[in-house]
Amino acid sequence: MLKLIWTQTLARRGRLAMTVVAVALGVTFVTGTLVLTDTSQRAFDAQFGQAVAGVDLTIRRAVAFDSAMGVEVQREPLSPQIRDRVAAVPGVAEAREQVNGSALITLHGTPIVPSGPSVLASWTAPPVGPYPLRTGQAPEHLGEVVIDQATARSHHLAVGDRVQLRAEATGTFTVVGLIGFGDRDGLPDSTLALVDARSARHLLQLGHGSSEVDVVAADGVAPTVLAERIQHELGNRYEVGLARDTAAASAAAAKTQVKYIALALLVLAGAALLIGAFLIANTFSIMVTQRLRELALLRAAGATGRQVFASVMGEAVVVGAAGGLLGLVAGVGAALGLRALVANLGVTVTDSSLVITGRTILVAVTVGLGVTLLAAVGPARRAARVAPVAALRESTSETAQPASRARKVVGLVAAVLAVPAVWFGAAGAGSLAVLAAGAASLIVALVLLGPACVPAVARFVGRPLTAAGVPGALARQSAARAPRRTAATVTALALSLALVVLIAVVGASIKTSMRDSYREVVSADLVVESARGEMLGGLVPAAYRTTAALAEVDVVSRIRYGHWKDPHTGTVSALTAIDPATLPEVTNLDLVSGSLDRLEGNHLDSVSDGVGGLVLSERVASQRGLTVGDQLPMRFARVGTRPLVVVGVISDSAAQALGTDFLVSLATYDQLYTERMDASLLVKVSAGSSVGAAAHDLETALSRLPPVEVRDQAAAADARTRAVDQIVGMVTALLLFSVLIAMLGIINTLALSILERTREIGLLRAVGMTRRQLRSAIRAEAILTSAVGLVVGLVLGVGFAAVALSAAGQGLGGAVSVPVGVLAMVTSIATVVGLVAGILPARRAARMEVLAAIADT
Repeated sequence: MLKLIWTQTLARRGRLAMTVVAVALGVTFVTGTLVLTDTSQRAFDAQFGQAVAGVDLTIRRAVAFDSAMGVEVQREPLSPQIRDRVAAVPGVAEAREQVNGSALITLHGTPIVPSGPSVLASWTAPPVGPYPLRTGQAPEHLGEVVIDQATARSHHLAVGDRVQLRAEATGTFTVVGLIGFGDRDGLPDSTLALVDARSARHLLQLGHGSSEVDVVAADGVAPTVLAERIQHELGNRYEVGLARDTAAASAAAAKTQVKYIALALLVLAGAALLIGAFLIANTFSIMVTQRLRELALLRAAGATGRQVFASVMGEAVVVGAAGGLLGLVAGVGAALGLRALVANLGVTVTDSSLVITGRTILVAVTVGLGVTLLAAVGPARRAARVAPVAALRESTSETAQPASRARKVVGLVAAVLAVPAVWFGAAGAGSLAVLAAGAASLIVALVLLGPACVPAVARFVGRPLTAAGVPGALARQSAARAPRRTAATVTALALSLALVVLIAVVGASIKTSMRDSYREVVSADLVVESARGEMLGGLVPAAYRTTAALAEVDVVSRIRYGHWKDPHTGTVSALTAIDPATLPEVTNLDLVSGSLDRLEGNHLDSVSDGVGGLVLSERVASQRGLTVGDQLPMRFARVGTRPLVVVGVISDSAAQALGTDFLVSLATYDQLYTERMDASLLVKVSAGSSVGAAAHDLETALSRLPPVEVRDQAAAADARTRAVDQIVGMVTALLLFSVLIAMLGIINTLALSILERTREIGLLRAVGMTRRQLRSAIRAEAILTSAVGLVVGLVLGVGFAAVALSAAGQGLGGAVSVPVGVLAMVTSIATVVGLVAGILPARRAARMEVLAAIADT
């Protein structure tokens, strides 16, 4: 039997080739994602492990949580006395203050802006620290700096050059040396600048404080024992941790963003594998139909149904294993492309050598085998039921077989179950899990009822083809008379196009909602923001002072962002800090209840620990059952859990324009957070001043600070949609691979169906059909299949998008924006798919010898 399986597979290798490619494309997604994730995680571990080289313990201010949404929280600086107290603890060989932060390197007035962090740190002499001096000398005096060799090489910097460092303060420094990072020339997509501790404090405006104290234990003293001594000395206000544990926590925070993207990529990989499963199932189904006589002869010769089943599944094993291994190899190359796509989203990924683990190899082969075997089970079972008498049949061509009663019943049940789930999900009454279950049930119904519906749809969509004469009429009839084959092919293409349409419509709707709400709510003439788009904002306090001092500026209102955790669920959310006095001057807030004035703590009758009030969006207030006067416990990294009193409720559109569903005052923010960076400055120009002139003067005044962008209202609204554009673009580009798989399905299905219809084609040629007419008929059938897939895909994509947007809540206003350009692109893609898919099968059909084709049985 094994020999038979191998012989059958080799004999049909041409017919199975595209199936192998489809499996490989799906596995490529999975493999590429795993390789990218493993490479990034190992690199982050190595990077942060090197950062504490030679250090045993790290002492920092204690916080309630150390990171949120992939961003490490900023801690309060340590006073100089802490270092002295630590140095006096028995067993401490050395205690060094370390100053860390961010500063842009500016060369000849032009800042070097990497996509990753711009690291500023105080110099620590080797062997402690990760920065080996490659050339020059250490920055031991004021006005001296060493930078990483990678940055120096990229920007033609050398020892002796003069640069500026821009942080909360600005200073001019002479490059006195070049450093590496461990055995590398620098950090990926980053810059490194190291100065003496005094200069670092000045640039970061830390006074006499430091970011942390690094401790080296004396010989013979266990770091864990020393940590207990220091903790006892300092108390619980300080965090004394093993350096390796601190590095692991920092690495875990950095990995979070990559994990989110990896999850999204794996979802896309699942979609590609699902599309491929239709191709696999269709291929094996057609091949079983074509081999009915052969299988019947096997049964007549003594083969059992179990052995026939095993023979078909054996071919599936070969196809799945080959596709898995091919996908593994292609996935390694795909990881490089995925790394570039991820970098475009602003996520720093390592440029180190790719990591291929045994788990990745196992997953690639398992996924390839699993998808192929599951898709081949149905055809294999059908093959096992072939009776020996089938060997007497003259033809094995597939005819229009109606869907079985069981198939129809199960399909109708799935459709009936899908309707209420989708309905309640769209109305916001159910969870996203219920909505997802409804969508999955609807797809199951589509798959099961497809053979019953496709003939009617194909005849309707194919009506224009009758104008093409006999070839068009034959194409219409061929698509309709093989419902199972056509339905599987159409479903694969429809789902792939539906995903593209879904992402496009959801992205366009989110963009429209964001843009409209911002323009409706924000009335400021100008908006000042960091050019780097940091998550928590990148405007140093000097930017606000400079803006407020400009003569053309009448009002300037600051906005900041922070993270907090729900103490009950552990869910991380963002909040917005505003100035209640100035915000109404630059916005048109729709306050549903309460008052912004009560955000300040001194306006509240009783608030725990003197913390101010909280304004919620209407959606969150409804979800949590909160009204004005209620308290919401919130956990903050700096101060722990604090109850904030709800003092107001604003409309969802206003909350969306301001960035989050939770608003506090700047005064409250200062009590809860260490960060002092502003995210945006909303500027109202003085009466009689030109907005254009004010923008120019403001840009000039802010030019000496870290790069900022001064935008008018329209430009600021558009800037908020850039991230959506990037995400939609990346996802659409990856989804086009699933469309490619669907195109392979059409090619494969037509090619195999031509073999199945060999005698029919020969008879058509015998009664006078020309080669050109035959080619036209096959191409028309491919175009018709694509057209049906396009119609179904558009309906599914727009419908799912409308439901998803409605279920997302009132924050999007329920408006569905259909991007005409994208739909035109999808229509063009479907047309091209049809045209290309029909080329090879049409040429193959036209080359058949008439007499040989007629003689085929």
